[in-house]
Amino acid sequence: MQLKWLLGLFIAFSANADTDHELSLREKYASSPENWPSVVTTDNRKVPELAPLPPLVDPPTAELVALGDKLFHDTILSKDNTVSCASCHEARLVFTDLRKQAVGISQQVGKRNTPTIVGIDLWESFFWDGRAKTAQQQALMPIVDPKEMNATILGALTRLRESDDYLAEFKQVFPGEGITAQTLSKAIVAFERTIKPPQSRFMTFIEQAYQTPKSAVDILSVQELLGLHLFRTKARCMTCHNGPLMSDNQFHVTGFHYYQRKYHDGGRFDITGRSADSGAFRTPSLWAVSKTGPWFHNGIMSSLSGIIGQYNAGGPRPKPKEHQLDDPNFPKTTDLLVKLELTKEEREALEAFLKML
Repeated sequence: MQLKWLLGLFIAFSANADTDHELSLREKYASSPENWPSVVTTDNRKVPELAPLPPLVDPPTAELVALGDKLFHDTILSKDNTVSCASCHEARLVFTDLRKQAVGISQQVGKRNTPTIVGIDLWESFFWDGRAKTAQQQALMPIVDPKEMNATILGALTRLRESDDYLAEFKQVFPGEGITAQTLSKAIVAFERTIKPPQSRFMTFIEQAYQTPKSAVDILSVQELLGLHLFRTKARCMTCHNGPLMSDNQFHVTGFHYYQRKYHDGGRFDITGRSADSGAFRTPSLWAVSKTGPWFHNGIMSSLSGIIGQYNAGGPRPKPKEHQLDDPNFPKTTDLLVKLELTKEEREALEAFLKML
């Protein structure tokens, strides 16, 4: 009888503790983000707080955006008129293609996953390896990539100049400039700048958090609130996924490089030649992350729970084989990934939060 009484007391105490914890979190997040619990990062660095994507500075004209939209969806830019930018970046799929790796001209499969298009003005580099410094540089590169559109810039411009419709539209939008590589890329980027993540409950929450924080927190379920708190603290996600873009714009080795194996990808190293960049890839944005899988630069991860599990364990840390021991380019998984020791409940809460992004 006494054991039963003690068990009941324990259950009641645990329930009260859980309720108190939830109320405590609600109180903490029912205030302006500047007063939220401090962000925890692996390297104890101060990082930008989560925030809405900012409005465009100097937004493009409607005519320029319309021209860019047309070009983005037109296969005229590819060598055989079969591939457009939208072939990989489909609006209905949050501007991704839901494939592990992108598929281009003649059904050629590339080696990297198609990232979504979001926050163009906030990126400091483009592509997983950062090989383009500006959006306008990036816009032209798929045209000449042999596995994407396999054309030449001159060939694409020639076809556009042979179109009476495009001649008239470029003349109207770019008077005195005509159809050039610069005006072509400028038009495409103008359209891409207007692309926003789909409206989500997180978007509503984060916008209201900076305006009416007391009511904003009520948007989150108990589980999602815990997930938000973990994202900012114990799970250390904001070490890399921070600010309005939810990316630090940096390159990190997360261990999925398959060095000198079938799916080897040098990442940033292929651009810089620096050993420290071997196997490093740019931190992706997490906006609409639940809708942009499969994930990582090679599409190797097919579930958010799997990704959380990998990071909870401290990330994969491949060890060099005997013949690689002195190889300066063998990738070293970043020290920013550490074992987190998240409980099953915490991992599920973190996943619930990611799904509302």
